[in-house]
Amino acid sequence: MTLDGGARLAKLSLEVGAGAALTLSALGVPLGWPFVGRMYIHQYDPKAFFDAAGTWLKIADDVGEARRRIGELVGGVSVKGWRSEDGRAFQHRMDRYLGDLASIHIRARVTAAVLYVVAAALLAMVMFQWLVATAMAAVAAWVLLATVTPISLVGARVLAHNVLADMYAVYQMVESGVDTVLHVAAGALGVTIAGDILVEAVDGDFSTIGDLAAGTLAQGPLLVWGSANRFERDLTAQGLGGEMPLRAGFAQAAGAKAVNDVASGSQTVTGRHVPEQDEDGSYAVPWE
Repeated sequence: MTLDGGARLAKLSLEVGAGAALTLSALGVPLGWPFVGRMYIHQYDPKAFFDAAGTWLKIADDVGEARRRIGELVGGVSVKGWRSEDGRAFQHRMDRYLGDLASIHIRARVTAAVLYVVAAALLAMVMFQWLVATAMAAVAAWVLLATVTPISLVGARVLAHNVLADMYAVYQMVESGVDTVLHVAAGALGVTIAGDILVEAVDGDFSTIGDLAAGTLAQGPLLVWGSANRFERDLTAQGLGGEMPLRAGFAQAAGAKAVNDVASGSQTVTGRHVPEQDEDGSYAVPWE
């Protein structure tokens, strides 16, 4: 499977899993639906993360090369005989600038490494999910064949229930492992940023704290939209998986919505309200 096929495989897994769950439910084994809710959540495009990691790695290489060339240039300017106050001020300013470039270089490499790890974890989850979906289809086919006699169908239902319960326990374990990897990756980025801010603060420069606050504020509309988008996604997944004591018809509505979500590539409600990004990377607030 190529990286381009990761998103297609995730979608195919959901389709196969939903078909198997529908068949099993019709045969009196409804335990397949929790899988569908989780598979709906894990619709990933690992290639996008691999591409982003490659971009950040190139940024790191470019910054590293720029730092090397500037260092050589500064070394040529700061000749041995330049002992004036201006010379010391120049050297101090350039040392600080080269230090900033080194910090950017480190952060870019850490970001690239984190994105590679995240991409690998998501790709592994997609491939595992496909194995689960095909196993569900095999169980559904087996129970369907057992309908030839009432006695064999009863035994098949019991065995299928046990098999699906064990499969779901393994699925949750793998899902928990992927979540742990993602949280560790996010933590690594947070520590890198916090460390950079701390180093600058020790040197008496508190501007990075203001930059972080301003950057977060500039991304505010996207953060609000992202939270609403995730809430919609999780609510739909709960309806698909039957995880909430909801009114009759909600599961069917969630199923219809999920079909539209997957077909369109975005959430039905919040997907159409993505905030518009400005040229500087910030997002416009509604009253602007």
